[in-house]
Amino acid sequence: MGYHTRAALWPGGLKGTRFKNLRELDLRACAITTLSTGTFQGMENLEALYMSDNSILNINAKAFSGLNNLVHLDMSRNYNYDEFGNRKSLMFESLDVMDDLCNLVSLDFSFTRLSPINLMMFNSFGKSFQRLSLCETGLTKLRTNIFRNTSIRFLDVSGNNGILNQYGVLGGLENTLEVVYAAKVGLVHLNLFERFKRLEILNVQNNEVSVFTTELAKTLESLQILDLDNNRLTTWTDLKFSHMPRLKYLSLRKNNINMINENMIEDFKNLEYLGFGENFVICNCHTRELFEISLNADREATNQSRIRSQYKERGDMSKFSSYHTGFTSYNGIINTRTNVSKVCEVDYDCDGEIYRDNITIRYLLLDYNPTAYQCIQLVEGVYKSFSQPLGCDVSPRDVDFDEAIEKSWNKLLALIIIPAILFPVLVFVFIFRKNFRYFCITVRNSALLSMINNDTVIDDSRIFNYDVFVSYCNDDRGWILDQLLPHLETNCGVSVCLHERDFEVGLSILENIVSCMDRSRSIMLIISKEFLLSQWCQFEMHLAQHRLLETRREDLILVLLEEIPRRLRPTTLHYLMLTKTYIVYPSDASDSAKRDFWRRLGRSVTARRPDHENDSLA
Repeated sequence: MGYHTRAALWPGGLKGTRFKNLRELDLRACAITTLSTGTFQGMENLEALYMSDNSILNINAKAFSGLNNLVHLDMSRNYNYDEFGNRKSLMFESLDVMDDLCNLVSLDFSFTRLSPINLMMFNSFGKSFQRLSLCETGLTKLRTNIFRNTSIRFLDVSGNNGILNQYGVLGGLENTLEVVYAAKVGLVHLNLFERFKRLEILNVQNNEVSVFTTELAKTLESLQILDLDNNRLTTWTDLKFSHMPRLKYLSLRKNNINMINENMIEDFKNLEYLGFGENFVICNCHTRELFEISLNADREATNQSRIRSQYKERGDMSKFSSYHTGFTSYNGIINTRTNVSKVCEVDYDCDGEIYRDNITIRYLLLDYNPTAYQCIQLVEGVYKSFSQPLGCDVSPRDVDFDEAIEKSWNKLLALIIIPAILFPVLVFVFIFRKNFRYFCITVRNSALLSMINNDTVIDDSRIFNYDVFVSYCNDDRGWILDQLLPHLETNCGVSVCLHERDFEVGLSILENIVSCMDRSRSIMLIISKEFLLSQWCQFEMHLAQHRLLETRREDLILVLLEEIPRRLRPTTLHYLMLTKTYIVYPSDASDSAKRDFWRRLGRSVTARRPDHENDSLA
């Protein structure tokens, strides 16, 4: 049956009846499937219409006729499926279906499936339009300057992968946008938010952001809340976040920050609240300092301040913004945060003594949990609380000033002489910089990792306990157990070392990794995107490269479960892929291609055995 002949049986009871004093109409969860022409014709003073949690699929051309004073329209959570169980997109009979909504301020389409053709509706909205939610609508692209005729202040596009990738998609909103939710949209950089001087809340959780630039920070002069959880940010050395004078709330949870330095601590000086948990951090004195600042602030704080917008609402809009929580949700996180000093009263691993008495930074930790704030003592291979490393500062009364002055003169003399000696060396290194660059990185990391285990060079007579040590992430465990082990152990007679069954109880994880690598004839890395997201897997890959360098071995096998784009490859993996032959598992190929894969892989492992003996003792 065509769309134009579809029978609109609901809500026919509203037609022909005038509700001239009606201000709000709640039609949520009423099993509505179609909005027909003239349904709301007699409601000229209606201000808010709630139609969420229905199954609306079709909207007739004049369905909203007569709603000239409508301010808020809620069309969220309208689910409709085809016979195969796939979500169906909302259908408008005409592209000007919302032309009558000339005073609309707030529109909520969250969790309702939309198609790109539906976006033509924004041509009808003018400067009074302020609030829009398009989260989880299935849109993957917005047209450049699509909102240029509006004055949107609150925008939510979360859950739509690629929706902000078009250049200039937010053009025209530089002077109006105040709150943006763009979680899980595939953002790689945040340059599109430059010069948004009114922006107060920016939520970009669960993206691929690896850099937050100083240039961007300097343009966000009104930003108060910045949520960067679950991205790819790493350690930085230049000041960034301190360039935003109003920034009070910064969350950096679950990033790739592995070292805290003095400049990072200084960069937090304007903050009131900081989230930093679940980063794979190496212990140093600055991890202690980050902890001390919050501990001291919690001991001195009498109450927690709420973060409020500096802009006033344009009209009475508070009752029409239920889909956008903004400051309310983040203040809720603040209200339920854990006080560090109270945890220290009952946690014996929490050192309550503060080494410094001149702390001027006063942020509070948003997400403190002893298990989330742990660092790894690299040499020992054990985890410690952020409170346990020694502090960076030394009390002035412990300083010998005569000795300090003498050391200062020695340093000055060294600064004069050393450059003259090193200049020829530096010229030589500059000429051959490409050759030396990777060599220097390798030597540096080898020196660090060799502190864990100082094994001698492994020669051809060495007896190995295993044919191959397999490094993989837990997400690929099913493939390892169901595919790899049967082919290698059963079909090829290969002795495989897996961490979950072969690590020795009682040893640290690092000791077990190094021991098993050294007792295995070869090392196999099972590479996937999940592998690259695992901090331990990345460490094993890094360690494997340098252990093989230490022991002068070349027995490294790379197996890719999927193609890895260049932008996702860490430097170590990219170098290995350039210098070593690797093999890709043909997951979608024919059975013959898979048989060829297993034949090549088995031959690669067994070829490393001496012909005269079977070295596997496992």
